[in-house]
Amino acid sequence: MRFSIMDREPEYLFDVVRKDLERLVNRNYNQNGKYRPYCEIKENEKEYNIRVQLPGINKEDIDIELSENILTVRAEIKQEEMKEEERMHVSEFAYGEYEKSVQFPEEIDAENCSSKYENGILTITLAKKKEEKKNTVQKISVK
Repeated sequence: MRFSIMDREPEYLFDVVRKDLERLVNRNYNQNGKYRPYCEIKENEKEYNIRVQLPGINKEDIDIELSENILTVRAEIKQEEMKEEERMHVSEFAYGEYEKSVQFPEEIDAENCSSKYENGILTITLAKKKEEKKNTVQKISVK
């Protein structure tokens, strides 16, 4: 006679579901409980190009900060107030604070960075700091 896993180990099934839910929630939120938007980071010789998805956010509500080669993007989307005669049937939108931080291995030239926000996508260009090439020729005096 065969028993299903539910008959043998019912806690196992619920443990698997709980772990999957935790993994899903942790993927979308940072340690501060703020929604972590999705991003793409590309690099070339001169710069990093970052794209962050921030749908439904006004450009004025986006804050970009660069400190010690750590880029932090913050934004907030507030839920519209419902009229007294309205009822919500479905809401799958993510409301609240958004925050994404990324640390870069190379020094960033903060004065030559730019950003633009269009169609729900924030595009940030971070210029890499140019390393000044040191003079490799060294004179040796004759004694």
